[in-house]
Amino acid sequence: MRRVEMDEEVDDRLVENVACVVDQAQPRDARLAALASQLTEDIWRSVEHHISTQLSARSTGAVDSDDVFGKDSDTGGASVAATSNSSGALDPEISRYVKRLLPWIRPEVRDAPALALEKTMYPMVSAFILLVAYAMQNRILGDRLYENLDRSGCRIILPFRLTDTKPDGADSDEKIDIGLVCKDVDDEVKGQLDKPRYDGLFSIIEAKRNKSRADYLSAYSQLFCYTQNIYVNQIDRRFAWGMVCCNTTVNACIFSNYNVHASPDIDVAHISGRKELIRLLVGWSLCLPQQLGYDQTITFNNELGCYEVQVPKGNVAGEHEVYYCDDSVVAATRIFGRHCRCLLATPEKPATKMTSENKLKHTVVIKDSWTVYDDKKAEAQAQAQAETGEQEHEDDSDSEYRWPPQSQFVPRNGARSEIRMLEEIHEKLSGDKQLRGKYPQILAGGWVCQPSGSAACGTSGGKAVIDSTREIIGMLDAEQQKDTPFCLHARHAMTPIGQRLRKVDSAAELVIVLNDAMVCHNAINERCGILHRDISANNILVVREKGKPIQGMLIDFDCAIVESDKSASIRPERTGTLPFMSIANLERMDIQRTVLDDWESLLYLVCWLATFGIKSDNDREDETARLPISSWSSDSPSITAQTKRNHLASAETFRGNILNHFQTGQDPLNILGLLATELHESLFFNESLDERVRTQCHGTWNTHGRKTEGRKTNLKERLAELRVKSDYKSTGRVNPFSERIQHSGVIVRDILDVLAGIAELARGESGN
Repeated sequence: MRRVEMDEEVDDRLVENVACVVDQAQPRDARLAALASQLTEDIWRSVEHHISTQLSARSTGAVDSDDVFGKDSDTGGASVAATSNSSGALDPEISRYVKRLLPWIRPEVRDAPALALEKTMYPMVSAFILLVAYAMQNRILGDRLYENLDRSGCRIILPFRLTDTKPDGADSDEKIDIGLVCKDVDDEVKGQLDKPRYDGLFSIIEAKRNKSRADYLSAYSQLFCYTQNIYVNQIDRRFAWGMVCCNTTVNACIFSNYNVHASPDIDVAHISGRKELIRLLVGWSLCLPQQLGYDQTITFNNELGCYEVQVPKGNVAGEHEVYYCDDSVVAATRIFGRHCRCLLATPEKPATKMTSENKLKHTVVIKDSWTVYDDKKAEAQAQAQAETGEQEHEDDSDSEYRWPPQSQFVPRNGARSEIRMLEEIHEKLSGDKQLRGKYPQILAGGWVCQPSGSAACGTSGGKAVIDSTREIIGMLDAEQQKDTPFCLHARHAMTPIGQRLRKVDSAAELVIVLNDAMVCHNAINERCGILHRDISANNILVVREKGKPIQGMLIDFDCAIVESDKSASIRPERTGTLPFMSIANLERMDIQRTVLDDWESLLYLVCWLATFGIKSDNDREDETARLPISSWSSDSPSITAQTKRNHLASAETFRGNILNHFQTGQDPLNILGLLATELHESLFFNESLDERVRTQCHGTWNTHGRKTEGRKTNLKERLAELRVKSDYKSTGRVNPFSERIQHSGVIVRDILDVLAGIAELARGESGN
């Protein structure tokens, strides 16, 4: 099922022929950029010299065929002094690597079975990577030209020897072709012998022996699946690199939040293609860690056995507080989107090293995610360029290297800033004791900044640079900008610490928690003018504090909007979590998003948990795919919307498709069945509405209901009405979702009363 999903993602997300992809791997410091260029040129000339020598030798039949991964091939072999030099001397190690990769890069010298199987490509591709790593190491460690280079800022990229394997940390049995890892520049150059682990992989290569369009797209679909696991297992990963090799054609790609940007074809059968691939590998070896996708504000402290996390503080770029983290409650489980992570932490520096037995005493939750700064994608990047005063490079020798392009960019305090919203919520609701602990209290937070200096040039630290998608993918052309949201990286620390919703002990506790969260939701909407727009299982937490009754907390305002921003509330943007999205949201109806959409999401959440299990240890073990509710997540948004319309069309269809499949064992009093029934009736068949508008407001399907006096009983009168075109046109088809918006106040008050009553029953049942 996931491969089908990823096939669709490739169709929607892959942006091809992005010229700046390999450029994004190049060092941003002028001196290092010049060094990378020189190294690329030197290594390329050396490789081409060895290739031409090999080809000449083959024509005389004087070449043997060593295996780079053979029994005696795991050492660096030749000494630094053995590197080919300006006199044209051959390096035995480079010669050995070239022998192994030659059938890949020069098809005319292949034996018939050379690429008969995909697996035969793996050692050839690995040999190219090892060759560049070996040549890099020899020059950096052995050439006096680089003696002033700080090697701590350099690295080599190495492949794992174990190919076609399932790395540790995978969420499926799928195997990767080749895994890449970053190693210190003075590490031994060889295929890594240990088993790949997703928490340590730098990048993944997916290979295909053919270069058809179908193979190309299939390679990306597989790469999408694998790369998702990198985000799940690495809390310090901002973005990821990937590579596909279809026969001799290589494409490097950058996974950003909403797209994958792929380089133009790099054909290693041609001399220019080999040079470009060398340029990429050299760039990866010398660029800043954040250019590889790593977050320099989240670092692991080996002495303390935990992560140090910098949380922005104040409005000065780079100003921060340090928190200590050894656990997380939410991982970035999706390959695209906000990459939201929630980390458990404390501001107190531990006195001893943390272990599995000696854990930190967590007092705060740190939320790390990416926020869409502006949906006007091209305009947002143009604004950023204008505000930075950025100009084209006219002289690369200029002492002040003009990078990063965002270095002077300070974002507006936009209405979509979760931090700003939380501050406003606290300001307006802090005096209400009934709401304390039911929404997050922010302690510190802001836009994340990455350091711009380079350790290799002795400028580590440097000016703090606001982290954005433009830092990741560079300046796109106008057409590519249209499809690429402009996002900023945000992080904040907050209290109290909550547990996942499925940590409730009973259906009664679940109802209490949901009531607390939605009472808070209503207060935030009425008193702060903020609409949440993402009611889901992940965004309502359980709070248990010693000596206090259980309560619920509403979190995650990344999708929230200020309702006074009409352009934001009316836009047909699809937000939220698929199974819990309202019908209007799924269909992107051109109507205003209101609190009714969030209450509809609550109905779906109740139905989902009542069907699949309110606790993680009582998941259904039967074939859930056969249940009607399963289609809420397995189909496309439009099909899901149609399915929900059918399921909720009447009390009978709701009972037959949904209520009858609730788990009775977890809810002996059927309190969730009562809640779902009341929510359904209040939202779609509310009897509190005036009789004159019920016809237009009831149901899930558009009707020909009239908005004037009652229906004529005389058939001649009705026929006369229909013949008057203007009258018929004014009657039209009535959209109940649009009609209900006008009466949302009545509907919400009705729901709050019902929910409060059921919550009171639940408290009596649970003893809270």
